[in-house]
Amino acid sequence: MVALRRKVVATVDDAIDEASADVTAVLADGRRIHVFVEHAIGSLQKPMSDAQLEGKFHGLADPILGSPATSRLIEACWNVGSAADLRSLTVLAVPA
Repeated sequence: MVALRRKVVATVDDAIDEASADVTAVLADGRRIHVFVEHAIGSLQKPMSDAQLEGKFHGLADPILGSPATSRLIEACWNVGSAADLRSLTVLAVPA
């Protein structure tokens, strides 16, 4: 990964929308592969479904909290509107 990271150059292009991505990979043999994504997943134009959002959150939080604790935190987040306060939610977000 470190070797790959050294080969990547990222630049900001203010001419494209922040929900877009314009990527060109230059391969070892000189070929160029170009991909433009107008609306990335998670943008306003292409929102993630609840299941996709939960899956992404599990992928990020499970290694820290564990899957059962992450599931409890997700459930608390979905019900935050009916919570008396945020104390119980913040407790769930702290690794045991």
